[in-house]
Amino acid sequence: MRDGVAARGGVAVRGGAAAVSLLAAAALWCSPAGAQPTRPLPVQPPAADPLPVLPPAAPAVPEPPPPTGATLPPAAPAPPPAGAAQPPANAAPPGGALPSPGGALPPPGGAQPPASAALPSAGAAPLAAPAPAAAAATPAPAGSDAAPAPAGSDAAPAPDGLAGPPFQLSIGRLVLAPLVLVQAQAALFAGEDALVQAGDVAEGQGFRMRRARLGFAGTLAGYVPFAVSGELAAGADASARISEAWIGYAHFPFANLYFGAHDVPFSRSAMTGAGEGALIERPLAVRAMAPFRQVGLHVEGHFRDRAFSYFAGMFNGFQRSDQFFAGYVENAASFGNRFDDIAYVARLATEPLGPLPRSIQDLAASRPRLGAGASYFFSDGGTRDVHGVGADVLCHAAGAHALAELLWSQSRPERAPTQPLGQLAPVTSLGLVGEVGYFVRRAKLGVSARFEWLDPNLDVSDETDSWALTAGASYHFIDNVLKAQADFTHRQEVHGVALDNDAVALQLQLNL
Repeated sequence: MRDGVAARGGVAVRGGAAAVSLLAAAALWCSPAGAQPTRPLPVQPPAADPLPVLPPAAPAVPEPPPPTGATLPPAAPAPPPAGAAQPPANAAPPGGALPSPGGALPPPGGAQPPASAALPSAGAAPLAAPAPAAAAATPAPAGSDAAPAPAGSDAAPAPDGLAGPPFQLSIGRLVLAPLVLVQAQAALFAGEDALVQAGDVAEGQGFRMRRARLGFAGTLAGYVPFAVSGELAAGADASARISEAWIGYAHFPFANLYFGAHDVPFSRSAMTGAGEGALIERPLAVRAMAPFRQVGLHVEGHFRDRAFSYFAGMFNGFQRSDQFFAGYVENAASFGNRFDDIAYVARLATEPLGPLPRSIQDLAASRPRLGAGASYFFSDGGTRDVHGVGADVLCHAAGAHALAELLWSQSRPERAPTQPLGQLAPVTSLGLVGEVGYFVRRAKLGVSARFEWLDPNLDVSDETDSWALTAGASYHFIDNVLKAQADFTHRQEVHGVALDNDAVALQLQLNL
């Protein structure tokens, strides 16, 4: 009985457990958590083509403006706002390819974008716009933008780009160029009566160091030119002395001011640099009658591309040697103006067909050009008063040049000279110069001839009255920078005893 009850109880228990399981399953099925969605889920993208991951927000990178005429690239589409439905991975946005962290994806097989195209990471400092590449350093043509130097200075620019400074150094607003003039001479022949103090090139066969000049020129801020150079082997004792040392203010083309030791604006041949002549030496009359470099100041102005120019200046009084052919003393005035008063200088010039280059020769084989000038000075000296007048004309045309000069001076001794003086009466001097030449640019060869007539004292007829004929040739290795010259000079005395003072000379020159 108990067994039958027990069996029925086991069946009842198992039946009750099944009923409880059915009730639990029904409850789970009817609960909201197990409810089925009312609409189907969206199609998920394939695992092989995942959606791109956008980079974290980063500061904007400034970009330089595109060059004129360039086509701007299409802007990348902005990412959709948070919560918006993402487009399918295989759907292209309007206007092009899918966005990527570095911009638009390259076409298949195309070049990869450069590493510099990647955006900076979050928190990095913004990149500066790339600076334009520095222009290659090329020497500017001489005289193109450089501040002008006084006429006759070794630093004077050349309008044609010839004989200008071949080397320049720029340091901020400062531009520097070397000044080098080396002239080594060899006398192949010299007459027995030749005398350097009388203006002859040599006194005997042998070698001579004519000039060894070294210095530098520069421009500050574009309108403050300056130059300093020294003669390392000057005079019979080969002592060093100042050649030029000046400062300029050339901000206005109609009024350029120069102050210091520089060339006096008198005589075209004297105002032309020592290394810019067609022949080895300047004309004998010019060396004897032009004051060359003195200490003072002058102002010069140029109008309409040098169609008209003027010069006006004040210098220390000129000291003239008692030996006429020795000319004027180039006094650097280290102790000031000790024995002389003031000299006044004026010059008017014109170059109506365009600026002439600094050389006497027409090295550029240029179109016809003409330059003419007239000069005057009065030196109120302590030993003598001197009046000087000069006129000059220079023509260039297709490699040919022609030069003519007239020089006149009159000196009167002071009644109470400040220095010993051998002159006792007024002396009037006259010199005439004529020169022609031709330069074959293709062959780098020039030939020139010069005739001059000189009378140191118009009131006296003696052997100092003479004429001279010089013929020479020059070969230009590098324009007027490196050249070799050969000259023959014949001097003939008009009165008195004829002297044996002819000479043949060679010269090798480096002119920077």
